[in-house]
Amino acid sequence: MKKVGKGAQANATWLIALCWLVYCCSYIGKVNYSANINEVMAYYHVDHSEAGLVSTFFFFAYGVGQIVNGLLCGKYNVRWMIFIALCVSGVVNLTIALTKSFTLVKYLWLVNGFSLSILWPTLIRFLSEQVSREEMPKASVVMGTTVAVGTFFIYGLSALFVKFFHFKLAFWTAAIVLPVIGCVWQIFYPMLAKNTVNEEIAETVRLPEETKQTRPRGKMAKDVFVVICILAFFAVATNLIKDGLSTWVPSILKEKYGVSNSLSIVLTLLLPALSVFGNVMAVQFHKKISDYVGLCAVLFIVGGVFIAGIIGLLSTTYVAVTLVCFAIVSMFISSSNSVITSIFPLFMKGKVNSGLIAGILNGFCYLGSMISSYGLGAIADDWGWSVVFWVLFAICVLVVAIACIYGICKKIKNR
Repeated sequence: MKKVGKGAQANATWLIALCWLVYCCSYIGKVNYSANINEVMAYYHVDHSEAGLVSTFFFFAYGVGQIVNGLLCGKYNVRWMIFIALCVSGVVNLTIALTKSFTLVKYLWLVNGFSLSILWPTLIRFLSEQVSREEMPKASVVMGTTVAVGTFFIYGLSALFVKFFHFKLAFWTAAIVLPVIGCVWQIFYPMLAKNTVNEEIAETVRLPEETKQTRPRGKMAKDVFVVICILAFFAVATNLIKDGLSTWVPSILKEKYGVSNSLSIVLTLLLPALSVFGNVMAVQFHKKISDYVGLCAVLFIVGGVFIAGIIGLLSTTYVAVTLVCFAIVSMFISSSNSVITSIFPLFMKGKVNSGLIAGILNGFCYLGSMISSYGLGAIADDWGWSVVFWVLFAICVLVVAIACIYGICKKIKNR
């Protein structure tokens, strides 16, 4: 197969950059609520479970929307759907910035979840169709950093707003930034997408028939389906832990170690910052461990070990050591998230509908996020944070056990 020309590579790079910008900035209007959850509880006079219910509403809508949009994204006008999703989220954030009704916040965040659920499956399907196979590792690495960079940015801004101004400025920021990014998408999409499509079509025409990708048939299709089902469960476990930490670490630092709201948000920035390395690490690990289920198991083993360390540290005053453990857990579990939602869908190009698989797996991710927000908050209210981390440790053990059973069955089948 001939290599894609330099012009096509440059175009693909800019196209990936545009998709990165859109999804990264979407996090400004997605996790700004979680970043300010301590301030939200104080402002609206609600407890952990009530505050967590808003995130649960969001994750429910986002998870269902991921699956729906995964099924439909192949029929979308990509240019307009991305623009509309960003603008709707901007309007929702503007309304929350203005309202004093906590009940209204819950339902607005539900709308926000569904609108933003359009982005990931649509962007992944778009990239899989227009980026050459040799550019896939680059696309996977770049898109895998969006969560970490976007989360880091909004948590940093929120810390500044809480310290010097007012937490609702985080919602004002989203109300301004998201429509602006939507306009940037509208302007540059036709220039980049048109050229990339033409290059990709030309490359496909040149391919010998035997090198073209084909959809899985028979036994191979069943094997792929089994892997997707297992990864769907792992997706729930991954985001239950990952988003559970992102949502509740500020509260844990405040309640267990007496850290102020603004400082707890700043310290929590360690989690998304290290998640960037987790994404790169996932791509490198994938070169060594091609089995997606086995790779996730390795990542959960390390995460489980450090969760056990957190359990032992919660009764101490070693806040710095606890933060290191939080960061390592976040990095390895974020690596699992990259494997499931980015690497697997993109590298299955030609075998499955990448947008559909990305939507389904990301939908299951947000089922885990939904459970983490309300469920972990309710457990903390009733039994304390130590029990929360015992639950997370048990989840890691369950993931590893399922991976071991899968590995044994796979070996027996191959023999």
